[in-house]
Amino acid sequence: MSEKYKIGVYEFNTYEEYLAAQEDVKKIDFLTKELDITDADVAVRLYTLIRNKEIVFRSKIGISFSWYVTDVLAQNSQILLEEKRQKEQNKQKGRKLGAAGLMCILAAVLCLGYYGVTLWQEHLESQEFERLQDMQNLTGHLIRDTYADEESGAGSAQDSGQAASAAKQKKTVKQKQKEQEEKKIDPADLTVLKKYKSLYEQNKDLAGWLSIAGTVIDYPVMQTGKKNPDYYLHKDFEKKESDHGTLFIDARNDYVNRDTNLIIYGHNMRDGTMFGGLKSFMDKDYYEQHQKLVFDTIYEKAEYRIVAVCLSKVNYQDDHTFRYYNFLNAESKEEFQAFLANIQQLTVFDQKIDISYGDELLTLSTCNSYIQDGRLFLIAKKE
Repeated sequence: MSEKYKIGVYEFNTYEEYLAAQEDVKKIDFLTKELDITDADVAVRLYTLIRNKEIVFRSKIGISFSWYVTDVLAQNSQILLEEKRQKEQNKQKGRKLGAAGLMCILAAVLCLGYYGVTLWQEHLESQEFERLQDMQNLTGHLIRDTYADEESGAGSAQDSGQAASAAKQKKTVKQKQKEQEEKKIDPADLTVLKKYKSLYEQNKDLAGWLSIAGTVIDYPVMQTGKKNPDYYLHKDFEKKESDHGTLFIDARNDYVNRDTNLIIYGHNMRDGTMFGGLKSFMDKDYYEQHQKLVFDTIYEKAEYRIVAVCLSKVNYQDDHTFRYYNFLNAESKEEFQAFLANIQQLTVFDQKIDISYGDELLTLSTCNSYIQDGRLFLIAKKE
């Protein structure tokens, strides 16, 4: 059964969504403790900050709170209108609300309605962008270029030629994919290494073992299916509840038919266990003395050399920026160079990253508090 993360009545499918919701809860708790949101002036200021994205929420809990602020503002607008009407009646002046005042109130209500619709549209658009990005990762085509081709005008001989070329390219890609499928190794045909056979019999989620000489990192590495990718965040090797969790490979990775980049996740524990020791690699001397690591899959032994220490952050749906944790495969040299150019900007040390197209990479990823939602990751290449 797929595990879901919960906060109150809200459920989240991924751990990243759950973390985003936790951050939103902290923001909301601070705002409600420090401010009287039911006050009209406070509600207006808060609404303005949210609308101008000076206060940003990243989850459905935050969006619900934004709707609540909108409702409070709408209610206050209505109360103010009723009070004004009552005063007019008490004064028995029989005056009606001025056209300008009424227009302002109507405009405020329309703005609130527009904001609500806009908020929802932005949410849907960000989901659509994520879906398109996933398609881009699968096909290796640039979506924006596709849109540009569609808008540039159809019917010309040049467009027809491009369409034919695209169809031919699509066919070639399909043929290539078919060939790759035919060449794929079936894990059932492989034999588990003798040194891991006993452990594998205890837990068939075992994918391999990671160790870095001179550090505490010497742990099993697990992998679960895509329906429950973060299972080992809070489970030990024996599948018991654990704050330390267990190291695990990205569920999207194929370590048998080797992806370009395997990603291993682990907690940044304060006691230094799991990936708590990775922060030591931000010291250049330490990094230079601990560049060798071993990552065996249950089928194959392998040594790696750490070539980069990088800092990044979790980027949410509306950020549309480089996500190192989405780089699993390079279908072309251009894709690999784009990845290299991005991580070169994220390195802790002023160095040229020694990797090239065709290298088999390993990324170790953990949390880091240098910035909100910060991430520390090390990149190693197979020797």
